[in-house]
Amino acid sequence: MFSKLVNFWVNKAVTESLLSSPKFHEFAAKTHHHVNTISKKAAPMVNEGATRATIFAKAFKETVIKESENLAKKK
Repeated sequence: MFSKLVNFWVNKAVTESLLSSPKFHEFAAKTHHHVNTISKKAAPMVNEGATRATIFAKAFKETVIKESENLAKKK
């Protein structure tokens, strides 16, 4: 119980000191900008990957169906 109280007060002190720090706000703003930039650049690649995965899954399904039909014919 004592460790939970200490943890709470330490977390509160750290959080309040970060909130009052101009450097931390500057760091957070730069990080937010970089993450947004990377996300915008990656979005087309993610969409392309999803399209390729869909095409692959469809082709794989068709191949499995054809092969199972061929096996059924051989029996």
